[in-house]
Amino acid sequence: VKSCVGSTWCRFGVQDSVLMAINIENRYRGLRAPHKLKMAVSGCTRECAEAQGKDVGIIATEKGWNLYVCGNGGMKPRHADLLARDLDDQTLIQYVDRFLMFYIRTGERLQRTSTWLENLEGGIDYVRKVVCEDSLGIAAELEADMQKLVDTYECEWKKAINDPEILKRFRHFVNSEESDSNIVFVAERGQIRPARPDERVAADAAVAAAA
Repeated sequence: VKSCVGSTWCRFGVQDSVLMAINIENRYRGLRAPHKLKMAVSGCTRECAEAQGKDVGIIATEKGWNLYVCGNGGMKPRHADLLARDLDDQTLIQYVDRFLMFYIRTGERLQRTSTWLENLEGGIDYVRKVVCEDSLGIAAELEADMQKLVDTYECEWKKAINDPEILKRFRHFVNSEESDSNIVFVAERGQIRPARPDERVAADAAVAAAA
């Protein structure tokens, strides 16, 4: 989640965008979606975090937050659409929950939110009715599904480090305890890094001389 410095450090900021970005990051970390998700929070309409080019963009206002969705950068940029304006913190998170779960449920594999919206009949007006007005009567279900994902989040890397069976998969060769002789590391400033070609040649020569 990208953020500007917000009202804490900027004279133009009208809301604490840093805190909101941290809350968004912690809430949606590890979320499985049809494609990658990019989010941003800007502390004012000067838009330093470029929220209107993200899948979920949040811009602070004097009254709360404006929520933008389905923006995209890259080779085919797309300006995000305004989904709702002047939201309080709780309603903002509620709408983001609904939007993301609706996208996860209906998006095709490897389909970004921008393409998903363009292919969705009714476009942003339809999404607004589903997310903000609960036209399909599934808002509570979408929120519950997201809350379940949030409550059951587990850091997969931490799990791998703490589970010897999973950690075994990260060896050079799954069926061997020996390291790969073609991979050479050198020590530098108390750490190791992959050797450059000339360093690898020198290491091979040293091994040959020792033999």
